[in-house]
Amino acid sequence: MKFPKWDLRLAAYIERVRLAPFKWGQHDCLTFANNGVAAQRGVGFADDFLTGYTTARGALVKYQRWLRHTDCTDLLHGVDSQLQRIDGKHAPRGAVAAMPVAGEVLPVAFGLVVGRMCCFVGDAGLVFTPPRGDFIFWSAE
Repeated sequence: MKFPKWDLRLAAYIERVRLAPFKWGQHDCLTFANNGVAAQRGVGFADDFLTGYTTARGALVKYQRWLRHTDCTDLLHGVDSQLQRIDGKHAPRGAVAAMPVAGEVLPVAFGLVVGRMCCFVGDAGLVFTPPRGDFIFWSAE
């Protein structure tokens, strides 16, 4: 079976960061999803947002500044302005996934769809989970 080049680039990216621990500004949920999209299409969806923070507080300040300087009402609106949202609970490989989280800097944790599972950044590397009904998906194409 022959796979598209973007699929192979995504697989190589996932393998490269599979054991990388969470680190603000380098390997957090948004940088992970953005870099996964960049691996597929050559450019990420949040490249200009992902600079200048190394802590949870720094990420929150960056997010609040971004909201003040855009027409976006929230983070999901911002992603909607960059990627096409997918209706339904099944998304293709390579799609961006968002899982609602409570008590975090952002209202969702971003990840990627890899086959029948979604992967997200965990403390000790990537965590794989089946999609849930409350996940939101965007096409990376």
